[in-house]
Amino acid sequence: MAMLSTIILTFVCLLIPLFMILLGSGGHTAEMLLLLKSVPAAQLQSFKRTYVVTSGDALSVQKAAGFEQSLATEPKNCIIRIVPRARRVGQSWLSTPWDCVLCLVACMKAFVEGGIPDIVICNGPGSAVLMVLVALGCRFIGVAGTRTIYVESFARTKTLSLSGNILYPLVDRFFVQWPKVKERYPRAEYKGILV
Repeated sequence: MAMLSTIILTFVCLLIPLFMILLGSGGHTAEMLLLLKSVPAAQLQSFKRTYVVTSGDALSVQKAAGFEQSLATEPKNCIIRIVPRARRVGQSWLSTPWDCVLCLVACMKAFVEGGIPDIVICNGPGSAVLMVLVALGCRFIGVAGTRTIYVESFARTKTLSLSGNILYPLVDRFFVQWPKVKERYPRAEYKGILV
């Protein structure tokens, strides 16, 4: 009987959609959690959630854990993964490629180990670029059908961030929070201020 319940539980778990949410230090995490708070709790609780945080960002781990506690969901519906930073603020462009490779490998591992996500949602940290590339690569080879969503930072009132510029042509949906930005980037979606 225990074997049958394990098989049923595994099947049910396969039917529950998985969100992968990228958090970045400082304002990126605050904006992402504000965005998630706008989703009705009952709807958000129906998804498994994997938060991806860069190493050394204990505050984002703490904020994600606090947000999950506010939802009062079972801990098994949420995982927090840590990946190396793609690039540190002020880092030389000469040393960046090596850090990007390390981050890319960790993103691949996080992408597969937590279960292949149905949706990756991100808003600006450099690791988001690499995670979206992993999602697109898996889609290209037929391993996953992951959809990607990018929400540009509220602080970007006229132009896109570096991550936004890179991901603009790549993600499935690209949201901006200011009408002036929408005018410059017609593929972007403007739904007002989201955070």
